[in-house]
Amino acid sequence: MDRPQAISFQLVIAPVLKDPLLGLLSSILKRKLSHYYENDVKHKPSQAPAFRAISIIREFLVERMSVKASVSSFGPIRQREFMEWSRDKHGHGASYIARNLSVVSSAFHYAKKLVAIEDAFGTRHEIQLLTSAPDVVTQGKAVAKLVSLPVPEPRHYLPTMEEFGGFIDSIDKRQENLFRFVMLSLNTWARPDTIIDFRDTPQQVNRRFKVIDLNPIGREQTDKHRPNIPARDNLLNWLDEWNREIPLLWNKVAALMMKQTFKRQAQSIGLEEFTQGTIRHFMATYARRQHPRPDQEQLDVWLGHDKKRTANPYESFDPEYLLEAKLATESIIAQLQKHTKRPLFARKVRANGHLTLIVGKEDVA
Repeated sequence: MDRPQAISFQLVIAPVLKDPLLGLLSSILKRKLSHYYENDVKHKPSQAPAFRAISIIREFLVERMSVKASVSSFGPIRQREFMEWSRDKHGHGASYIARNLSVVSSAFHYAKKLVAIEDAFGTRHEIQLLTSAPDVVTQGKAVAKLVSLPVPEPRHYLPTMEEFGGFIDSIDKRQENLFRFVMLSLNTWARPDTIIDFRDTPQQVNRRFKVIDLNPIGREQTDKHRPNIPARDNLLNWLDEWNREIPLLWNKVAALMMKQTFKRQAQSIGLEEFTQGTIRHFMATYARRQHPRPDQEQLDVWLGHDKKRTANPYESFDPEYLLEAKLATESIIAQLQKHTKRPLFARKVRANGHLTLIVGKEDVA
């Protein structure tokens, strides 16, 4: 990093020094974590777990690494030492260790980007802190193998149609955000953070070709790839009925998470294992039971597992694109409708209409 960049960065991080979590910024490595947290993840749904991860990593750096530790020093040896330290001192499992390391990986990726950042005085600076960084282990299975921990087991819980229908009917009319979250999840099979980030804009919703781009502008694709998928008529009808750019609003600002709201609702009807991520698993599993059954390639593309195919945005304009997966989605929701009283299919709103769904004085989560 050259001298001018270093000076600019000191201006940028000046306010951060007040944060007890990131107070020890003499370490070069800690600065990268601070840079990522303050300028990228702080206002995202993943803020809370990232905050906890950075606090744990900071503790490790203070105990085990030099005050002036560089990014390059956090290579395979140090990463394995962090895994062992997390296992022995905190009793963390492989999946949790991997999630914490994924924050380091994301911080490194962000530090390699040229970004415009505003300092405490309102002056904007172009900052690129890194040109290269070590690869970081982010898979639970790899962590388990390296430090002799049990291999993470996938969740096996799958709600029945009756249970899922009961969950939907238990959602109070005042909990409009929760219902919208469920509908977006059913129609896209997307991960929870993807649903939270979703916006009804021309950049993400192409109504002409009926395609949804689940990756918002400005977000770099990661291992959790967000693909282009067909926009089902039902989803477009819901978006037209909601008639707002940000489907999930809380006190007139974008909702940052739905985890606790979803958890409380599920527990209230005795479905403790039913989480917001269960819907993605539910759709992918039931899709395999439909006729015609989508082949594995279509399932992988829809779920964002096949990066080579999802890298071609023009392919999604083909009317036959992921057709079997699209039909499976419609079939599953139709089957689920038989087990819930609340409509899962939105009425069609005319293109020139301006219908807005109002629930009480404001939406609630």
